[in-house]
Amino acid sequence: MDNFSLPFNSELPETKDKVANKNSLNSFLPIRTKGNDFDWSVVIGLTLGTLLRKKVENYSYDSFKQDCRNAFESKLSRKEFWPVLEQMYFDNGALFTVSPETLLFKSQKEVRSKSDERIASLFTNLLQELRIKDFDTKLNFLENEILTNLCKQMREDSFIAKELPYLPFLSDCFRKDLRFLSEHPKYLLSQIQPFLSFYGFIYVAQLALVLPEWRAQEPQPKPLYFIMDHERASNERARVRNHGYKSFEESAFRLFPYLTMLEMLQPEKTSLPDGKKLPLWRLAKNIQQSQNETVCERLAKFAKAFKANRNLEIELEESDDAFTWLDQLLKLSVAQFEDKTTERPAINRKYVAEIEKHLASGFVHRRGRAGRILVLNQEYLLLLANLAIGERDKLRFQELVSEFEARGVYLDKQTQLELIKFFERIGNVEKMSDSGDAVYVRKTI
Repeated sequence: MDNFSLPFNSELPETKDKVANKNSLNSFLPIRTKGNDFDWSVVIGLTLGTLLRKKVENYSYDSFKQDCRNAFESKLSRKEFWPVLEQMYFDNGALFTVSPETLLFKSQKEVRSKSDERIASLFTNLLQELRIKDFDTKLNFLENEILTNLCKQMREDSFIAKELPYLPFLSDCFRKDLRFLSEHPKYLLSQIQPFLSFYGFIYVAQLALVLPEWRAQEPQPKPLYFIMDHERASNERARVRNHGYKSFEESAFRLFPYLTMLEMLQPEKTSLPDGKKLPLWRLAKNIQQSQNETVCERLAKFAKAFKANRNLEIELEESDDAFTWLDQLLKLSVAQFEDKTTERPAINRKYVAEIEKHLASGFVHRRGRAGRILVLNQEYLLLLANLAIGERDKLRFQELVSEFEARGVYLDKQTQLELIKFFERIGNVEKMSDSGDAVYVRKTI
């Protein structure tokens, strides 16, 4: 896009009657007001399939089993071995623990829903163009035969992300962490669901927190405080109280208003870089750099048309600054969901409730008078520690905390001390002194 092109939708409405009455959201967040139930096995299969650029289609479980039986019986001298193998791998689903590639079987087009595809898109857009050749799992003879038969049914698949990363810092961590997991395929098999569950929540939480800062060049992690699941959440812990669940909940009410306005402003696909939709902060940067003389006028006309269409009482400030009009458009979008004479406030509440139900439920706990707080259980903390350490053997504890923060997870001093105690109990620390600076954490893989 050159600096003289319009940096937003060239067909923005300029009159009340041309403004769409319905708010539409098709990018940067997969949750809708209904129909959000999804199957983790399908989402995992779609995500790993994108990583490999492979897919399995029109291949039934019975056909898979029969092909494996034929292969085994042609190589084993005694046919009575098959019932034993069938019980070992097929009757209890153990074949899906052979290698990550087997999980692609569960994401075939015939079994997946629109919601599965939307949730998977959150992760595949974080992936961007990351691709690996295979998982190189260490297999025995039997497992190798199973995987070989499945690989015969795999087809090449293409993928281009539909959005630029809204949170580049998180996309970078996600790609690095998934690449690390892919180099430890057995660990990936045991951890892929909590891994995606964690990133799904952190993505939506950090997105909600950074939305108002669209004037910045690129979002950075915002403080979001968690505690361990056995800890008490006293009111004296100000960071946990003010920058934990409370901060997430308040910010979540911005998601639908901001992202639906962004949807209206998106440039035509032919004007987008590689056809990928723009985050609000990137759109704002393009507006700032634009030398098109009609930018301010067009935003002003759209703001006035939108205000009239939604019957909003907000007074608009006349300005020759494009950012002032963009800011007013976002305020108008928020205001429409506060208009109690319409159903829009209920729609926004429903939207936030669906986010909590489907992406946040594993991380939100209710603790008596302290109310709801954000919690990471020991499984998540150990996974995060292993990812943070990565290919290194160990990491100084304070560096580990910094790696957590790079992934959007913040811990106050009390939780940091509890985390050290947890690592001591499982025996993966080297403690040189009582100072946190002298504590090293080893990975457990």
